[in-house]
Amino acid sequence: MKENIKYLTSSRSRLSLEHLCPQWAKKLKSGLDEQDIRILAHDSKFCIVGEAWKYSGQHTGYYIAPLIPFIGCWRCIKFGQEMGNIAKTYGKSCANKLYPIINLFLDHWNTQHTNINK
Repeated sequence: MKENIKYLTSSRSRLSLEHLCPQWAKKLKSGLDEQDIRILAHDSKFCIVGEAWKYSGQHTGYYIAPLIPFIGCWRCIKFGQEMGNIAKTYGKSCANKLYPIINLFLDHWNTQHTNINK
């Protein structure tokens, strides 16, 4: 698991999971519990992607789908859904399955949403 974390933080110019989503990074390192799995699977505002968006729900258009093109991000929504599906499928042992999707999400974030963190 440490190999995956090193990969997430390998580049100096990009935000790592630890910087973008510190609470979820800590949870992934220490192990996910049932509540974490439920959040990943069912609550886009408080999932990994939600933390990156500062728990605003903005990436989902504040839960109003027609607003997504104006204030949200379809790709972020898809990443959150994919992480949720992995959590549903693998339960507490999903962390290693999440890392490839997290890496793709971080790549997306660092190319499309860097202005959000400024």
